Amino acid sequence: MTGQEAAVAVTKRYRPLAVDALLTAPRFWLPIVIVCGAGLLSVALGPDNNWDLRYYHLYAPWAYLHHRYLYDIGPAQSQGFFNPAADFLFYALISSGLNESPRIVAFIMGAVHGINAALVLAIACHVLRPVRVAERTTLRATALMIGITGAGFVSLLGTTTNDLINSIFVLGALLGLLKIAELTPELTARRDFAWRSFAWPGLVAGIAVGLKYTAVIFAPALGLLALIAAVRRRTAVGLVVFGVAVLLGFLAVAGHHLFTLWRDFGNPTFPFLNQIFRSPYYEPESIRDEQFLPRDVWQVIAYPFYWTKTTIYLVTETTFRDWRGAIGYVAITAALLKLAADYVFRGRPPDGASAETRDETRGETRGLGLVFIFVVVSFFAWDLGFGLYRYAVALEMLTGVVAMGALIRLFEGSRIRIIAAVALLAVATTTTVYPDWGHGQYGERYVDVRVPALPPNSVVLIATWEPAAYFIPFAEPTAQYLGIENNYLQLSQNNKLAVEVKRIMRTPGRAKFVLSVGAFNPDGLNKLLGHFDLKLSASACQPIRSNLEGSDLSLCPVADD
Repeated sequence: MTGQEAAVAVTKRYRPLAVDALLTAPRFWLPIVIVCGAGLLSVALGPDNNWDLRYYHLYAPWAYLHHRYLYDIGPAQSQGFFNPAADFLFYALISSGLNESPRIVAFIMGAVHGINAALVLAIACHVLRPVRVAERTTLRATALMIGITGAGFVSLLGTTTNDLINSIFVLGALLGLLKIAELTPELTARRDFAWRSFAWPGLVAGIAVGLKYTAVIFAPALGLLALIAAVRRRTAVGLVVFGVAVLLGFLAVAGHHLFTLWRDFGNPTFPFLNQIFRSPYYEPESIRDEQFLPRDVWQVIAYPFYWTKTTIYLVTETTFRDWRGAIGYVAITAALLKLAADYVFRGRPPDGASAETRDETRGETRGLGLVFIFVVVSFFAWDLGFGLYRYAVALEMLTGVVAMGALIRLFEGSRIRIIAAVALLAVATTTTVYPDWGHGQYGERYVDVRVPALPPNSVVLIATWEPAAYFIPFAEPTAQYLGIENNYLQLSQNNKLAVEVKRIMRTPGRAKFVLSVGAFNPDGLNKLLGHFDLKLSASACQPIRSNLEGSDLSLCPVADD
């Protein structure tokens, strides 16, 4: 037997053992089980039918990919100009043959969102390190279960809000920075350490913000953690690499969209921040939703305790209750007070504990302080910036890690830690009231919208605050869809968009239609059309058929005289 033949024989002999070891390793199969479990739960919850899906999550990617920004005039209202990159996955699924297999679409959406759960487990495994196997397993499993049974994660699973898309990258960046901060001196001494270690957390952090700009609330905390990690590893280069990677990640997913808006409107965030960019296509004013911001200083400080009561329109648009924020708040406060007490009485360890015991306890929570910093800084950035609960779903998913880490710091006995962990899980799960963003029933297609035929190059006027633009990707592509009297564009305005709507509607020669939303109201529609010296035709309105439940939509012909 030649040497080559012998090598092949050895490879064949030991390959099955290696594969078996890989397939039976928890680090391999457990994340797969978690992701698939999230996919199955998404299927059980049903197809998404939330307000924002009908509002702009279908129209926005279609408009961007088909260059509609200056052809249509904002039929999806101000949100129709959001960066649609995070919508591409769902848009690709329902634009393919998979749309006719709705449960597969629901599974894929849920499985992708389930990556968050796998990352939460990875963070829990990194941070929670009790010596005893039973205790370690229990606390990590409890941290995971608290994190993924919250009102935010469960209610958003499989939906198109994209909060569970960008949170994947937020949690990934956090995990990367936690690992950097704990690297051994041997690894940090490598010449390529700075760019190899700091680049990928920075890249995914930038992608998170680029996919959905509301993730900017996590940027200060991630930047602070990168600074701490760079100081610990004594590398200024690492911090620079992190910053450059953040910028590259952001531009990779948002750069072309920003450029497109700048080219079309002279404002890369159009119509937002127009008080700065002053595009002639919109008023020089700010558009900001402040309805969920805390009302006073006390609410800023204690907001999570308000969520322990069932509320509506406090931090969500629907009925909601969740104790996880308050549990995390108390856990961090108690752990920090214990740390302060230990520092003050360092010469006299409390409860007779030795200095060696304290050091061992700190070793059981690797990087917990960094997680505390991330959660606290991000919470106040969210608190003062938005106040909408689902934007902070990444923090909800970390409450279990925070609580279990605090238990390790507060209590020395393994039994009391396990009992307290199970009690916290029971409290968190039994007190939660889950928001209902809207789910439909399974049919032949995941999205099934059927629009009456329109004449080529016709004009459709859409004057409503209701979500209605979802039908446009399924309608006549040469038609022009004009939005007015909505959440950002009014007939009373004289910006270039409002003026263009008036011009097009008053120009004869093209077939015109007006969208009827809800119960047919001919007087209201004629009053609207009267602004353009038009009125409804005697022809009947044609309904738009859809499995997306909401207000009834119909296309009503406008008289051509």
